[in-house]
Amino acid sequence: MSSWLAEEPRFAQGVSIVTGGSGGIGREIALTLARAGSDVVITYRRNKDAAEQVARQVAELGRQVDVAQLAIEDAEAVQAMVDGVVERHGHIHSVVYASGPGIHMEFISEITPEGWADVMSVDINGCFNLVHATLPHMRKSRGAYVAVITAAVERVPARDIQSAAPKAAIEMLFRGIAKEEGRHGIRANCVGPGWITAGLGQHVIDTELTPAMVDTIVKSIPLRHMGEARDIADATLFLLSTRARFITGQSLAIDGGAQV
Repeated sequence: MSSWLAEEPRFAQGVSIVTGGSGGIGREIALTLARAGSDVVITYRRNKDAAEQVARQVAELGRQVDVAQLAIEDAEAVQAMVDGVVERHGHIHSVVYASGPGIHMEFISEITPEGWADVMSVDINGCFNLVHATLPHMRKSRGAYVAVITAAVERVPARDIQSAAPKAAIEMLFRGIAKEEGRHGIRANCVGPGWITAGLGQHVIDTELTPAMVDTIVKSIPLRHMGEARDIADATLFLLSTRARFITGQSLAIDGGAQV
């Protein structure tokens, strides 16, 4: 691990919020931020045991950690969570949106209007709720946002529209934040995972793909292997750090070159 990770000046005061911190990618982001010197607030939806395990690991790294159950599509609940974070920690320096509903790979023709509406509501509205609640505090701290979206926003695979469509909207939201809030010192960027052996990607690999399908996917990636959660976490840390102080409104595809 590079020595600079423990010296990030942005993390000296206050806290970072990682929604979806109990998931495979969110967990690694929370731990990576803790290793870099940040206290962390993680949220979870259902998996309390996983969230508490992450919290224990963050605490073992010597950082303060809070855990909050959160239905992110509930605007009032998000506001209450953020108000509590500010009351306890006084300062939010970073916000990472790593949430998202559980989805299946389905052809567009197979998706019901109800299923579509639910995915859109949870993901797009949930991300907006987080921005709405945190933005006044991020102006005070000249904070940085990162949204974990998907590399599929640029090259959507078949049966993956329920991942790509809401994340494309979130990408636009974050570009809007970068455009409008830069005058307040706020930066907003996105990271777009490709095939990652963690979280939802691993679940799809395990439950919805055959070994032959997985082999075909790997052969389509120029680097000839899938990514790991740490690949997303390291990129997120970079974009939140002062090393990325002149980077905003960008989306970084972390997909082993699959978009090439």
